[in-house]
Amino acid sequence: MSTEGPRVPPPVTPEHRAGRVSLERLSVNALRIGVIGVVGYGLLLVWSRLQFILLPFFVAVLLAALLMPVAAFLHARLRFPRVLASIVTVLLLIGVVTGLLTLVAPDIVAQAEDIADQVDQGIRQLPDVLHDLGVKDEDVQQYTKDVTDKLQDSLGAIGGQLGTGVISAAQGVVNVAASVFLAVMMLIYLLIDGTGFWRGFLRFAPADSRVAWHDGGRRAWTAITQFVRSQVVVAVIDGVGIAIGLSILGIPLAVPLGILTFVLAFIPYVGAIIAGLAAMLVALSTNGVEGAVGALVVALVVQQIEGNVLYPLLIGRSVRLHPLTVLLGVGAGSALLGIVGAFLATPVIAGVAASAGWLEDDEELDGPEPEDIAPPEADPLGSPPRPDDDPEDAQQFPTAGGTRPTE
Repeated sequence: MSTEGPRVPPPVTPEHRAGRVSLERLSVNALRIGVIGVVGYGLLLVWSRLQFILLPFFVAVLLAALLMPVAAFLHARLRFPRVLASIVTVLLLIGVVTGLLTLVAPDIVAQAEDIADQVDQGIRQLPDVLHDLGVKDEDVQQYTKDVTDKLQDSLGAIGGQLGTGVISAAQGVVNVAASVFLAVMMLIYLLIDGTGFWRGFLRFAPADSRVAWHDGGRRAWTAITQFVRSQVVVAVIDGVGIAIGLSILGIPLAVPLGILTFVLAFIPYVGAIIAGLAAMLVALSTNGVEGAVGALVVALVVQQIEGNVLYPLLIGRSVRLHPLTVLLGVGAGSALLGIVGAFLATPVIAGVAASAGWLEDDEELDGPEPEDIAPPEADPLGSPPRPDDDPEDAQQFPTAGGTRPTE
């Protein structure tokens, strides 16, 4: 019979504890990536079948995240009925968009012919500019010939497909009009009773996981609303900065270029480059090389303010996504859905990452509680129905603690 006492396990060293935590974090992150991949593939399959409905819905969700404070103000402070407050909010949005188009369109139409002539003149002067920069005349002539040949081939192809193109364009106009109408109607209903829609969606989830679904949805909604509202502020500042800078330099179409910058600011990183190139092209064709350099300086100053001050201050605190993740998402969105996918990519990624817990603090593996992200009293999605709300809901929804109410 052995007289040895129970064996004492060796002490856990800090290195061993750190390795175990790192392994746990790696396993959790791998599981999250797998879940996101499976869900993403499933969504792509669904999207391919229901794109006509889902695209207006996503647009309506993003607009609802932006406009819900306006509807809430009209309902709570001005005592508008909820339906009237929602309709008035949407009409205000339509009025703002129409006003911007009315402001910009006459300026563009009035200067379109002059800008076209100046662009043509700038293109004709381009060989002289390249020659001054040391480019050989033979290379310039060859490049000009290649571009001319490609343009002629493209024009020939366009002429051959003109009839089909007209029909396709008409169908496209009808589809866009239908999508806009659906998005507006969905937006109105979301503003009227978004919480009711969310509770109805939760009824399709298994009864024992509805609280988890609710917490994930609340995290996603919080991330999307913070991103959209912060991005609007950043886009306004970018557009105003570009418009003021170009106006000071005497570059035409400063206001339309500012509005273009505002719109493209919703495509992180890529949109700023496109807007800057557009400003430089207009400046080059109207004010020469000096104007293009000035437009470049204005764009760089505005983008430095955005990247180093506005984005970390307004967006970085709420949506901590790696820039590479954002760029990959924008690239995938644009490849799948074109310009619309580029606009939707970042808020969708932010929502999915938040619901999966990717926005948790790196110092804590478990992350913050849902109440730390969106307090129940200010929760835009509401909470799952409680037993005292409705007897039927009490049978279908678990309580906040995850246990069923007693009879």
